Amino acid sequence: MFEAVQDWDIMIYFIYIGVLLFIGKIIKEKLPFLNKVIIPTALIAGFIGLILSNGFLNIITIDRDGVIKDIVYHSLAIGFIALSLKRGDNKTNKKIWSTGMIIVIIYLLQALIGTTVVVVFFKDLFLGAGLLLPLGFGQGPGLATNIGDGFAVGVGHLIEGGALGATIASVGFLVGGIIGVIALNYYARKNNLVVDKFHKENSITKEKFEFETIKELRVFDALTAQVAIIFIIYGAVYLTLVFLEGWFLPMLGSIGETFIGVAHGFNFLIGILYALLFKKVLDYFEKKGKNINFITNNYILSNISSIAFNFLIASAVLTITIESIKEYYLFVLVLTIFGGIFTFLAIKLLVSKVYGKEYQIHYFLGLFGMLTGTASTGLALLKGVDQDFESPVAEEMVVGSGTAISMALPLFALLMFPGLAITSGNNIFNLLVFIVPAVYMLILLTVLLFINRKK
Repeated sequence: MFEAVQDWDIMIYFIYIGVLLFIGKIIKEKLPFLNKVIIPTALIAGFIGLILSNGFLNIITIDRDGVIKDIVYHSLAIGFIALSLKRGDNKTNKKIWSTGMIIVIIYLLQALIGTTVVVVFFKDLFLGAGLLLPLGFGQGPGLATNIGDGFAVGVGHLIEGGALGATIASVGFLVGGIIGVIALNYYARKNNLVVDKFHKENSITKEKFEFETIKELRVFDALTAQVAIIFIIYGAVYLTLVFLEGWFLPMLGSIGETFIGVAHGFNFLIGILYALLFKKVLDYFEKKGKNINFITNNYILSNISSIAFNFLIASAVLTITIESIKEYYLFVLVLTIFGGIFTFLAIKLLVSKVYGKEYQIHYFLGLFGMLTGTASTGLALLKGVDQDFESPVAEEMVVGSGTAISMALPLFALLMFPGLAITSGNNIFNLLVFIVPAVYMLILLTVLLFINRKK
């Protein structure tokens, strides 16, 4: 209905998503029943935009294969780079590593559930579709959309793969937000806990800033510094992809073509690695006695990642098409039912084995929300029984997710196996999709139960 004037194509989409986020915020605040469930404002914004878009009400025309996918693609990487640049105090203890192991074990379980659903109920579907369950539930819409799109473009065996990933992740938000709230109220009544029934967001945040000089404030303020660092790192990601996709991978023939699609979706992972390398360089200079505290600012980096992920979630929902819903609605329904049930039961069991009775409900709610929606979903559910985050659960979830990333990085190789099975004609890669997660999960489970054994 509305056409962009010349030179405004990309900016029109940013304006549109910004308007949707603003409307979503107003609706979230003014409709009381939405405060009773844990659903991100960005998800509400995305669904509003989706209903208005072409294929649905046809009020707004969206270029799903162009600008919107680009926003999802780049927002994911920028958000993860910003998070990876945050500098912590390196707190590590047994419970934090235990929390990280639980997160990875659930990822592995979800991968096994997803691929099993494909093999048992949808034999004609590309096996990689099952791997979108841990990506959508465990990591959110950005990663699921990116990898699903890589399956569609690079591998060519999953039509509307990006839209499918976004759909699975969106349903995951609903599972975490709705089932999580039901569980919150059930366990609160059962254990006589005081529940914060309405999820309120405090818009007033106090933060202390320090500036070396007035000149720094005027010319090169902290926000500009963070943005500059992020884009320098992202520039290195671009050069790496140019090397991989333009020169190295084509040399590998048909196998290289499979890797090109998936490698393109790994821009965020390459960005994480470069950000971690950048932090190592900062740590080196700090150990040499250099003052480098002014280079990164955790508070600003958190806000940059928050902005990126809000645009990411809204944009990812907009990539859903009516064709993908018609094609995959039954698959998504079966996948998310099995995924939701087994995730719920597995977290409940692991929490009872690892944590003390005092905070078991807190850990369960936080981890269930995190491993079906995002970390913000988990923290919102946790806030229902721990309004001021006085328990150690919130910190252990956040720091534990960092340890989980280090343990889960090798698992991204799994995403290449279904495509390799087709291009190489060797079914061993399909078997590895089941064997590797099962063996790794058994190892982590053994270590987890051993270090938390009851004396």
